[in-house]
Amino acid sequence: MINTANNRLQFVAVNSENYTEILPLAERIWQVTYGPIISQDQIKYMLPMMYSQERIFKEISEDYQWELVLENNIILGYLDYRLMEDNRVFLSKIYLDPDKQKKGFGYLMFQRVIEYAKSKKASAVYLTVNKNNERAISFYERNGLQCIESKTFDIGNGYVMDDYVYQINI
Repeated sequence: MINTANNRLQFVAVNSENYTEILPLAERIWQVTYGPIISQDQIKYMLPMMYSQERIFKEISEDYQWELVLENNIILGYLDYRLMEDNRVFLSKIYLDPDKQKKGFGYLMFQRVIEYAKSKKASAVYLTVNKNNERAISFYERNGLQCIESKTFDIGNGYVMDDYVYQINI
């Protein structure tokens, strides 16, 4: 467990004892975040695909940093990021309980990833974001990320992720 400089948040590595905390939180967050943007069928398809035990532990074995984010031992959100072969950090997941948004926690979570990138001497941090997720896009832009491209990913079962790629150089 690592405390941030201001001791507001704790970042706890995901492991075999706590990984089951992620999916219920993801289900809640996704309903608020993606309910108005994508179909319920796509949400029901994507959640198990992205948050299965197998997927999480496969990513951990590939050096992804999966972390639960806590305040006063209450889980507020989670992160998933990795230093890629091109020397950029891919921020795969940055999700925060909707009731805790707009309180500075997202900023602290993002700074956690920036600090990791700096410690690895990475050139940048990048992520993908749904083109219709205006709230997240606004957050990323306020935190210095810029849109560098548009991509559509086929995720199977007739679904796609229609995303922007945002990046901040370190």
